[in-house]
Amino acid sequence: MTPRQLIREAGDLVSLPEVCVRINQLVDDPTSSAQEIGQVISQDTALTARLLKIVNSAFYGFPGRIDTIARAITIIGTKELRDLALMTAACGMFTGIPPNLINMERFWHSSLACGVLARRLAKSCQVLHPDRLFVMGVLHDIGRLVMFQQRPIESRDILLISKGRDDLIVAAEREVLGFTHGEVGFELASDWQLPSPISSAIRWHHLPEQATADPMECYLVYIANILADSLVWESDLKVELDRVLPSSWQITGLTPMQCEMAVSEIGSEIRELYSILMGHTQTVSAG
Repeated sequence: MTPRQLIREAGDLVSLPEVCVRINQLVDDPTSSAQEIGQVISQDTALTARLLKIVNSAFYGFPGRIDTIARAITIIGTKELRDLALMTAACGMFTGIPPNLINMERFWHSSLACGVLARRLAKSCQVLHPDRLFVMGVLHDIGRLVMFQQRPIESRDILLISKGRDDLIVAAEREVLGFTHGEVGFELASDWQLPSPISSAIRWHHLPEQATADPMECYLVYIANILADSLVWESDLKVELDRVLPSSWQITGLTPMQCEMAVSEIGSEIRELYSILMGHTQTVSAG
């Protein structure tokens, strides 16, 4: 079994909705227009509603209301809105995963926290197009869901070996399956034709020092993942920061103090986005 074989085995369970496939085609077609992309998205009323809620949320903080997808594309950009659409679709794809393996509410809470933090840290680093980091952060653990779905018994063994600790999960996965959820997520992102920086961040979010491309993005999602864990699982933030690779500070230029400040400021953004993407308003503890 390889990550590629696992994705093939999952088949239609991890296939993008037709609207997302069409959006991908249009974005990659230099002759297509923003109007055409907007028309395709607008055919899916549920997707349209969620995307407009996201772009009108406090997370983006635009001064005026955005009422149409065409306007959203003008403000955010075609590629950025494409990434948001794919991420939104992914959030609703994985169902039926045994609750004894993972609490899905906590999973998406942690993923959204990682996305919000990655974007916030990217802005602190003055990275171009920091909104990309939100999508990277939200999707960073998507490979784990494929593994839970396709290999529940082995996934349970991995959880037992790692004792649920995020810093031990990669070694446990290699011991049981011979590959990691980052590698599975990378193969899925490749199938979905996501941009290279997003695929790289998904693949290397535990091992950014091994990244052969897009190191800044990989390190930012790596740091954001550690910070999100401290937020969701209410662990000691200073202890978590102590396990951050020293090279992280060198590559990104960030400081532990900036990270602590980011964690303290994003609670309301996470709650609002969770409500939009998960389709309900259940309260989650976000600081």
